Amino acid sequence: MKVLYFGNNLFSNCLTFMVNQGFSVEAVYINDVEENASIVKRICGIHKIMTHSLRPTKEELDEYIKSGVTLFVVADYGYRLPITDIKYAFNIHPSLLPKGRGPTPLTYIVDLPEFAGVSIHKITYMLDGGDILLQEQFEVEKNESISSLMVKSSLLAESLLRNLLNELGTIYDSATPQQESLASYWKMPSIERRVMSWSDNTQRFREAIRQYGHFGILVELNDQLFIVSHLEVTDFKHDCDIGSIIFEDQTVLSIAINGGYVVFTKNNMAFSNSSVQK
Repeated sequence: MKVLYFGNNLFSNCLTFMVNQGFSVEAVYINDVEENASIVKRICGIHKIMTHSLRPTKEELDEYIKSGVTLFVVADYGYRLPITDIKYAFNIHPSLLPKGRGPTPLTYIVDLPEFAGVSIHKITYMLDGGDILLQEQFEVEKNESISSLMVKSSLLAESLLRNLLNELGTIYDSATPQQESLASYWKMPSIERRVMSWSDNTQRFREAIRQYGHFGILVELNDQLFIVSHLEVTDFKHDCDIGSIIFEDQTVLSIAINGGYVVFTKNNMAFSNSSVQK
């Protein structure tokens, strides 16, 4: 079967699975922003698969369909596809639809574990609103982070994809419509939600790391905004000024916060170009 794949790193294991199963992946469309598709590009390089980073047009997709492509697989892709006459088209989504429609549901799943899971649904004109082909929930342990949820989602996605492709025609024809009365849309979190103040307490820092640590939280130091992807948070009574540097060497930097301190690894701190409303 000839396939077009649309996706980035989150479900890159699904692309590898399809290649290893002998599917003819004719091309892969990616959103090449901030290394979001680095793993996908590596897979395509190994298997000599063409990649496109521009948004696909209906004319392009129609040409692929004329050449024999019968399946579109969308997984962690940032654009809506034009409506075509493709025989099969489905999207892999990391929430239990119809809950959690939208671009980044895993940041919300940290606080809403009852909707943790993966749904594979038909692609329609409605974003994340197509009929459900397969869906499965997974458990969220206490204090899990977005990174661990990404791992669970990717493993479950591959398992569901395997089951779907083994009986694609049958499952596709018996898909279940989503219940619109239960639907919710979770929008892209704003930059402001990822900005931390040194006056925030240790619990607030831990919550932010769980939700946004994979993408990085934002902190201000010497009037410069930094993005930090890894940090340690410790509860500790102190009399230091909030926001002051309490320890520094060639590799780490520690800042006093409300109720404790945080420790950053310097090579995981980067200047941020983000502008934040104050």
